[in-house]
Amino acid sequence: MQYTTDQTFNTSLGFSLYTSNNLADSKQWIRDYQKAGFSFAFTSLNLLEETDQSNKIRPLLQECQEHSIHTFVDINRQVLDSFGIDGLKKLGIVALRIDDGITDSEIVILSNHFKIVLNASTLTSQKISRLKIQGLKTSQLIACHNYYPKPYTGLSLHKVKQFNQQLHQYNIPVVAFIPGEIKRLPIFEGLPTIEEQRHIKPLQAALECLVAAECDYICIGDNALSASSLSKFSFLAKEVIPLEAAVPSPLYHMIFENRLDSSDYVIRAAYSRQQLKQFKLSGSIQQRHLGDIVIANEKFLRYEKELEICLCNLPLDERQTIIGKVRNEDLALLHYVQSPFKFSFVKLNVK
Repeated sequence: MQYTTDQTFNTSLGFSLYTSNNLADSKQWIRDYQKAGFSFAFTSLNLLEETDQSNKIRPLLQECQEHSIHTFVDINRQVLDSFGIDGLKKLGIVALRIDDGITDSEIVILSNHFKIVLNASTLTSQKISRLKIQGLKTSQLIACHNYYPKPYTGLSLHKVKQFNQQLHQYNIPVVAFIPGEIKRLPIFEGLPTIEEQRHIKPLQAALECLVAAECDYICIGDNALSASSLSKFSFLAKEVIPLEAAVPSPLYHMIFENRLDSSDYVIRAAYSRQQLKQFKLSGSIQQRHLGDIVIANEKFLRYEKELEICLCNLPLDERQTIIGKVRNEDLALLHYVQSPFKFSFVKLNVK
């Protein structure tokens, strides 16, 4: 979901790579993420000793290049002095996340070769003005929030949204981190930007960032995702929200979209009358509840075959037939079914 005109990365989805992980595992994760529609990766040069730089980071960056994954990389004064601009360019890096010791004038010089990533929480209008005066084009800027390994140190959603809206006034896109499922050492408490997301599922966290917090990009802070989550993110990469649900088989993997003039009571599938007119769909007529999937029957005349998902409890209506239900764990996703995101029903993941 884009709030700016930035097109640095092909999709809104990114992941993190750490040289402390096994190289073979990391390479497999790169391939898995790429297949699921992720388009960029974050990693850091700051923590590496000079003797480890070639052995650990180069194979990861090369693997990313081979799979068309753009990389943005943490650098500090020591890294810049060690590699130089030419050395960093040879690594195939697209964007540099600027850390300690690099001056504004050096940032401007670097911006002629790379996208520049600055801290979204501390990037003030005064800092932007100073950089512009020195020759930086704001089209070369990306803002990225930190992740917070220590519980109760993360930012609130409200604060992140405020930061993002301020940065969007300059057409600067924003990245936020969300937690994964396999927590990273040494704290194992997840690596989110937003504190409230520390223990929620990655897909919900991603949608909350992209829609509610108005982020342009999200990046998995932890390590690999499960196969189930990767499958769901492959939908999100195409701006489709997968909803696990029990529905008649013809409805699985059909793509629906909420109307632009959306209701607070139901998700109203905009073109469903045409999409479903050939199917005979049966169900029950009773009081409707949050998450019920409903289709208008012949008694609703010209609305026949219009599909809805209930966003709250609603009374019985003889013109409305309940044909399925979204699983309880996915009910929180319903509020994010809004433009540009469409939705699709997927089969229940039985555990």
